[in-house]
Amino acid sequence: MPGFGGGKVETLDFGDESVPLASGDRVLLCVPPVVATALVPDLVAPTTSRAIVNAHFRLDPPPGLPPMIGMLNSTAEWLFCYPGRLSTTTSGADRLLELSREELAQTIWEEVAQVAGLPPELPPWQIVRERRATFAATPEENARRPGARTAFSNLYLAGDWTDTGLPATIEGAVRSGNRAADFVLQS
Repeated sequence: MPGFGGGKVETLDFGDESVPLASGDRVLLCVPPVVATALVPDLVAPTTSRAIVNAHFRLDPPPGLPPMIGMLNSTAEWLFCYPGRLSTTTSGADRLLELSREELAQTIWEEVAQVAGLPPELPPWQIVRERRATFAATPEENARRPGARTAFSNLYLAGDWTDTGLPATIEGAVRSGNRAADFVLQS
């Protein structure tokens, strides 16, 4: 936990040890928005999130199946082919959180089997639900995205939830890290 004073982070508290920061030290905070707002006084950040659901099926993809397939009019949005595994991703998946894992696996497998030309029998599977995967991409939540600079002279933020000009994607996360690193180097 950062210790603040004089308009900057003065210490980092690791529970069993508190480390004072030197005058040239900089802090780059790369945590989800709910954690950042708990650590940084008066930080405004997105508060509403959306879920992502991933399904993983253990089997070899059929030969010739593309490595990534967009799926329309289905529960799953994307199908990814890996050696020994087929995986799907569904964004904005809050509607799927209350379904049983078994029901999700069966529903998604039926879609995957149809797209991939595979038998309908469900292979070994795993469902992963991340309830707070991304911030809700609404105008209200977008307006709450802070930049990399903070009110504290030696504290910078990075994460796909910061104001990157992109949605909450890996590209946005990379952009935010690069932007924060640039500010650190300039300071």
